[in-house]
Amino acid sequence: MGLGQNLYRKALIYLFAALFLMNISDANADVETDVDARRFLSNYCITLVNEIEKSYQKQLDALEKNKMIEFTKVSKYIYGVSDLYDNLDCSIYINK
Repeated sequence: MGLGQNLYRKALIYLFAALFLMNISDANADVETDVDARRFLSNYCITLVNEIEKSYQKQLDALEKNKMIEFTKVSKYIYGVSDLYDNLDCSIYINK
């Protein structure tokens, strides 16, 4: 397994851990209706978008400082998060 794949996997693990910790207060909440499911997925997708936005700023900072390794790491992380966003088809849950 290459270095890029390891970084990609680590980034996804960190993302899931962060998302889990951010939503831990809802751990006892059960999704019982379609409305509950859509509300949960909408919030989850918004969290993904916020994570992409924060990472994009880190990417720009790395580029300004000519830290190309950091830029590449953040790029792969953004790719992983955006791939998750796309796989969930988040566009149907946001603004509805």
